[in-house]
Amino acid sequence: MKNRKLEKIKEIRVEEVYDYDEKRHFYRVYFYYDDGRIEIMSESSIKPILARYVSKLY
Repeated sequence: MKNRKLEKIKEIRVEEVYDYDEKRHFYRVYFYYDDGRIEIMSESSIKPILARYVSKLY
């Protein structure tokens, strides 16, 4: 496994978007970083399932 710098992701959001002008309905996934950056990760036509997993490496 390579050593990579870990990002400081403060919050992950899923936004439900109704675009009436374009007649579109979709979900947008955002990453909010500790340094104030906001990055749109993707847009989805279906509602994403939000899951949390905890891994332990020994």
